[in-house]
Amino acid sequence: MTRKIELIGGGPAGLYAARLLKLKEPGLQVTVHERLSGAAETFGFGVGLTESTMRNLAVADPATAEQVRAASYAGHDLRLKGHDATVTLHGARNLAIGRAALLEILSTAAAETGVEIRRGSDIDAAQSDADVIIAADGVRSSTREKYATELGVRSSLGRTRFAWCGADFAVESAFFAATHRGEDLFVLHAYPYGDDRSTFLIEVDDVTWHSAGLQVFDTQTPIGETDHASVALLEDVFATELRGRKLLTNRTRWGRFTNLTLERWSTDNVVFLGDAAHTAHYTLGSGTKLALEDAIALVEALAGESSIAAAFAAYEAARRPPVERFKKLAHRSQAWWDTYRLRAGLPAERLALSYMTRSGNLTLTDYAAEQLESARRALAWLGDAVPDSAADLDEWVLSRPLTEPELTLPTRLLTRDRLRATTAVHEVTWSEPDVWSEPADALIATLTGSGCLPVLLSGPATPEAVAARIDLGERLRLKGERLVGVFLEGDGDRAAAATAVAAGRADFVVTT
Repeated sequence: MTRKIELIGGGPAGLYAARLLKLKEPGLQVTVHERLSGAAETFGFGVGLTESTMRNLAVADPATAEQVRAASYAGHDLRLKGHDATVTLHGARNLAIGRAALLEILSTAAAETGVEIRRGSDIDAAQSDADVIIAADGVRSSTREKYATELGVRSSLGRTRFAWCGADFAVESAFFAATHRGEDLFVLHAYPYGDDRSTFLIEVDDVTWHSAGLQVFDTQTPIGETDHASVALLEDVFATELRGRKLLTNRTRWGRFTNLTLERWSTDNVVFLGDAAHTAHYTLGSGTKLALEDAIALVEALAGESSIAAAFAAYEAARRPPVERFKKLAHRSQAWWDTYRLRAGLPAERLALSYMTRSGNLTLTDYAAEQLESARRALAWLGDAVPDSAADLDEWVLSRPLTEPELTLPTRLLTRDRLRATTAVHEVTWSEPDVWSEPADALIATLTGSGCLPVLLSGPATPEAVAARIDLGERLRLKGERLVGVFLEGDGDRAAAATAVAAGRADFVVTT
């Protein structure tokens, strides 16, 4: 392993990587440079962690994992508060910790191993004499910007605006809620991370951004300061959820999520990890998870390879596949929340099923295995006598007849030949993952004006392409103008087919 390593960024990724490096080889000279001068400047409130991440931490560094777990707030479930009912989405498996508390644990743990932490230190990687430079300076990484050409940086901004706030009490469970004020729609993601603290993350779409005056408030707020006018409005909108209390703020203002991808995660002796290398939307709670797991993989690679280039290659080979998988799931989750307005009027049980299956990571059966009665109520629109066993739901959904003025089908799953014998369709090929893009807008416009034939979405058999046309099918169905079928290769994935129909992403599924 190399002898001198400098880390740029004193967030979770940088601090944890620094500690692991010293644990692997105590003789290393490891220095963390943090641009901010103290904990008081730390941005953010609670950080969500999954049990899978906690298991990875326990393997890499049992002592730190134990401290993180002890300081975390655990045991709360997740609920969706719809306009007509509240639905429990899953049981008590959430774990969250205050960002400041997590940084304190990781700072102390790093210092105990001999890591030097320099606060108020902003270094230039090009001027460093370190053998290895680890850039962990976040989504706005100045280090990454200096090497943008070499790294192949691609980024885009999310469609909605969000604001991070907090509350001085622990909500009873993690939950989602939405409040209408005329045409304005405010969406709240809340979760407890301490006995007297909760995160309140609030999202708005473009309609609300303009009509509620938030754009004006944002323009009038100086850089680096809290948007107090927006905060006051949000306190009024969510007065019930806040129990009449004030929101906690920390440079709170509206932002748009940065979707970031690098073609290469390293150049020369500089390597990137966490949000400096990639982002995945916060609605999967994956930012800190991915950063800590990056740190584990990078340290293992540096310890196991004789050259820096080989270590960086091994690190990227190990981490890119799971990160890319997470990013694809997060992209679908982000799109679901970006277009929440179109689903807000659904009955709570149907909205819950749509939410839990939004990214493709869970099927109808997966959800029903934990929340059977809610899943059964969500399926009532398909017919009576919904099975009382999760294992029977897929076949029941696929066996439901479709009876509409435009089309009558005996079941929701049929072959292409059977479909052709029944009706003509307007077949469209689609495989692009962004179904709310300008090309998708143009396609939707042509379909809107092309008569009343059912639409059949076809394309490649890859999982990404199938997911894309299922999502496009949902967009078409949300418009309420056309019946939509989705093509799956061969006999298809029956679980995916049943989930698409059950969650309202397709009226029927076609196979060869």
